[in-house]
Amino acid sequence: MAKKAIEKMAVELRTQIAKYDRAYYGRGKSLVSDAEYDKLYRKLVELENEHPELVAPDSPTQRVGNDLTREFPKYRHAVPMMSIDNTYSFDEIEEWIARITKELGDRKIEYTCELKIDGVAAAVHYENGRLARGVTRGDGVTGDDITSNVRTIRNLPLSIEAGEQLEVRGEIFMSFDLFRKLNEQLEEAGKKPMQNPRNTTAGTVKLQDPREVARRKLAYAAHFLLAEQHREDHAKNLAFLEDLGIDTVEHSTPLRSLDEIREFCTAWQDKRRGLPYPVDGIVIKVNSFAQQQELGATAKSPRWVIAYKYPPDRATTKLNAIDAQVGRTGVVTPVARLEPVSLAGTTIRNATLHNYDEIERLGAREGDTVEIEKGGEIIPKVVSVKLEKRPKGSRAFVPPGKCPSCASKLSRLEDEVALRCLNTSCPAQVFASLNHFVSRSAMNIDGLGPSLIQQLLDTGLVKTPADLFALTADALAPLERMGEKSAQNIVSALESAKTNSVDRLIHGLGIRMIGAQAAKLLAQNIDDIEDLFDLPREKLEQIDGIGPAMAQSIRLYFDSTQNRELVNQLRDRGVNCRGLPKSASGGTLDGKTFVLTGTLPKYTRDQAKALIESQGGKVSSSVSRKTDYVLAGSEPGSKLTKAQSLGVTVIDQTEFETLLNGM
Repeated sequence: MAKKAIEKMAVELRTQIAKYDRAYYGRGKSLVSDAEYDKLYRKLVELENEHPELVAPDSPTQRVGNDLTREFPKYRHAVPMMSIDNTYSFDEIEEWIARITKELGDRKIEYTCELKIDGVAAAVHYENGRLARGVTRGDGVTGDDITSNVRTIRNLPLSIEAGEQLEVRGEIFMSFDLFRKLNEQLEEAGKKPMQNPRNTTAGTVKLQDPREVARRKLAYAAHFLLAEQHREDHAKNLAFLEDLGIDTVEHSTPLRSLDEIREFCTAWQDKRRGLPYPVDGIVIKVNSFAQQQELGATAKSPRWVIAYKYPPDRATTKLNAIDAQVGRTGVVTPVARLEPVSLAGTTIRNATLHNYDEIERLGAREGDTVEIEKGGEIIPKVVSVKLEKRPKGSRAFVPPGKCPSCASKLSRLEDEVALRCLNTSCPAQVFASLNHFVSRSAMNIDGLGPSLIQQLLDTGLVKTPADLFALTADALAPLERMGEKSAQNIVSALESAKTNSVDRLIHGLGIRMIGAQAAKLLAQNIDDIEDLFDLPREKLEQIDGIGPAMAQSIRLYFDSTQNRELVNQLRDRGVNCRGLPKSASGGTLDGKTFVLTGTLPKYTRDQAKALIESQGGKVSSSVSRKTDYVLAGSEPGSKLTKAQSLGVTVIDQTEFETLLNGM
């Protein structure tokens, strides 16, 4: 291939990957499948390895370095990063507007409203179009230079088409989904979970290893621009940043009155709960840059901006009991059983207490009146105890010494805050492990819910995941609420699950710290699951995305004779154990975008998606003019109507299989 063609290919790959990163990490939208993204990324890595002269500073492959530092150098802000006055009252916003109006007189005044993301403030500097520096707010005058960590933020471009020096100010944040996944990994490892996404972000940006920061997948949203050439107003500055490829906070068009501001704030109070990231208020700014300059600042805050803070989603109720819940890895977690209370539009009966150290910190006792909090998609948690309402005669809570399921002695392993049951035959662990194995994100076996799994355990039909694949319709039919038809459906679902890709099996095994994405990484780097039996820890750590703790967990799992026997039994019962293909390039559906709607007679939605991705296609959740095909089954939804209105090709299962076969 000619050198110019190779250079062009490298540029196109970088542009594509940057586009997908921005959509995924900045807006929570997946434009391509993981397989397609991985294919593009590996292609770029291979190209740069073969032609090192083509490696550019802004390449996605250059985001994560190996520079470990003991402390961050300090950087003095050219313009102080001041704090913002805030209020919980519209009356105070009205007073603020009155002060602005008095100061500026009869001139036309416009305001912008923007979502206040609950993250960590950071300034990002671009010099000659390159990301040169990332700095925390610090004390407002001097911050920490966290450039190596900022460069890992995938929706933040490493280069922009702007020759001037730009300083962008905004928020680094973590999505609820990634926060939950991180906490699941921590709890499985017996470590103390993080309190909320904001605190997690604050800790993450100060980590010394950029590789770990990259694994936590932070995002960035800009809310202010400092530049040699300012646009005339704030709204135009935000539009300019968007044009450069820098994501900005969700914001309004310019507004003129308190009523319009109130309407925006009120509308987002409920709408924000559907967002994938934490929002705790609305920031209101004078739009005109000239008027901002004229209004100036106090010693603490700019006069031209104020934040309206939403009241926290909290409620007070009675703590009826503290129960112990045993997870599939043996971690025993305390759960608060509450007097039912309405909070953020839902009725809350249970809340997390995280671990027994947290109960001690709160001083919580059964019978106490407690305050609970729910933020966005986070599970409700107990945040405080109303000591003045404590009933007489209450007793301090004592953590359990024995497993509530099997009565084995509980242990606290070194460096862990969690109590753990070490009995791998513990009924609660076996039950939780089987539920995880059949779950949608793992083996996705339809019809095997918790109540049926409990029956299978109680009757002795099943003891391990491998036993599931020996079940017959005759054995299942006599069970409660079953019958011949339901029994046959479950046997069919089990038979279908045998052909699942091996990443689903790896995830279903329940290896500590190994979620669906890590399982896919492993599957793409083996020829057979048996390769993991003896793959050295050092080799595991060489897989991009598998860290030292994860590698250690994988080794501990497969070093167990019992676990190896389970995998061999699954293979003997016909479960697929072959590794994933390294690349889906050249597939019959290469580059085609599909949307699925309705029920297909032969495939589940996940199976159809896997088939499409295995042949280089991608699956989108919504129909647009860029959609190539809508695959419609019985009882299709509104997606079919939209496809017809846009002229998108609609196909059925037979036509889909014809495409798969390349005909």
